[in-house]
Amino acid sequence: ILTLGTIFIVTDVDDKSETFMSNIKEEIRQIRDPMSHNPYDDGQCTQYVFDKVNEDKMMIEKSWSDAEHWANRAKDDGYEVNDTPKEGSLLQTESGPIGHVAYIENINEDGSIDISEMNLNTPHEITNRTIEQENIDKYSYIHPKENPYAVETD
Repeated sequence: ILTLGTIFIVTDVDDKSETFMSNIKEEIRQIRDPMSHNPYDDGQCTQYVFDKVNEDKMMIEKSWSDAEHWANRAKDDGYEVNDTPKEGSLLQTESGPIGHVAYIENINEDGSIDISEMNLNTPHEITNRTIEQENIDKYSYIHPKENPYAVETD
C-alpha cells in the first residue's frame, strides 16, 4: 500500500510492471496538477477561461470565485496583473453582477484585441468579439503562469 496524502493505492507487491509504475506516476501528476479539475460553475465565463488556460498548458488558481474577484485574487496569489493585454492572457472586469472574464485570442496591429468568452449573455454560449484600442484601459489583464505539471500531447 502506497500512501499519497489522503489517497491510497493498493497493489500487489509483485506487480512492478512498467504500466503499473506509469499509472502511479500519472496519478501523482494529476494530484499535483492545479489544472486537473475545473471547479468553476458549468456554463460560466470562469469555467470557459479555466479550460482555455489549461489548453495552453498554463495555470491559474481554483480559488478565485466569481469573475469580479479574479484580478485582486490573482495579484494576491503572485500572478502578474496589469493594463497590458497579451495573447493567452485574461481580460477581467468587475462590471456586471459578478464581473466577467474572457480569453485573449489575438492582439491586432491596430491595438485592438480579439477575445473569446462564454456567458456574455447566455450560459454555455461561446462568443467572439473585438475590443477596440480605445477601450483597452477599461479592463485588467491577468497573465497565467506556466503549469509545471502539464503533459505535452502530440
